[in-house]
Amino acid sequence: MGHIRLGALPRSKKWRDVVGLIDSGASVDVIAEAAAKASERDLSLASKDPRFQFVAALLVRLPLLARAPGFEDALADLGCGDSPLTSVASLLAGLDAAIERQSFATGQASDAGLLAKSALLETLSVHLRNRLPSLFEPTSQEIRMALGEFASGDRFATLARDFFARLTYRSLDYYLSRELANHIGQDRRFATDAQRVAFQQALAQHSYEASRIVQEFAGGWFGKTVWQRQALDQDAINRFTDYAFKKMRSELGRRRDPV
Repeated sequence: MGHIRLGALPRSKKWRDVVGLIDSGASVDVIAEAAAKASERDLSLASKDPRFQFVAALLVRLPLLARAPGFEDALADLGCGDSPLTSVASLLAGLDAAIERQSFATGQASDAGLLAKSALLETLSVHLRNRLPSLFEPTSQEIRMALGEFASGDRFATLARDFFARLTYRSLDYYLSRELANHIGQDRRFATDAQRVAFQQALAQHSYEASRIVQEFAGGWFGKTVWQRQALDQDAINRFTDYAFKKMRSELGRRRDPV
């Protein structure tokens, strides 16, 4: 299988600038902006990967499929296996299998596609469990109804924001985590590993704050595209994700008050 790997950044001038910012004690938002610029080309190329696009299509279409007749048949057609609605864990495992099966069928994959898959599964896990009973195992109908709730503009916007926040953090951390380990110790950026972890937590929060811009337009896009019955094909979804990334990049370097 062809694999598009990320990771050429440590040899680039832009990446050396990122390392210099870490050394100088620059703030999280400044480092995040620089890392986003340094990784922009790699990530934009990887977003063309079929696995990345398939994940984006699942984000948009799953809530609509959950509201439509024949949801279990639709999951089977996606390659989710038998009885994916017996639990949230089964649904997530089925989606994981479907994404990997699609990657094998196309013969292409990318690290960015893998990051997107992890972000999607984590987002769905958090939001579904928040909407389902905690004392008893939810029924298949309850799981379906919880997922179908995101087929409205406002709730899809919340789901999309969380997905892009997690994906942005994972993408930045993909590069930064390998470098941060070199900056732990006496007279370095992080005196202890706990300080390095705190930095990564602040980076995750910064990514979430920047993702507010996605929430602001995602609901309107979803409503216009779906409920006005415009074409919801892969090209339309790709344009949505490309615009979301563009807006995220524009936000990453801005200082903002905590959400």
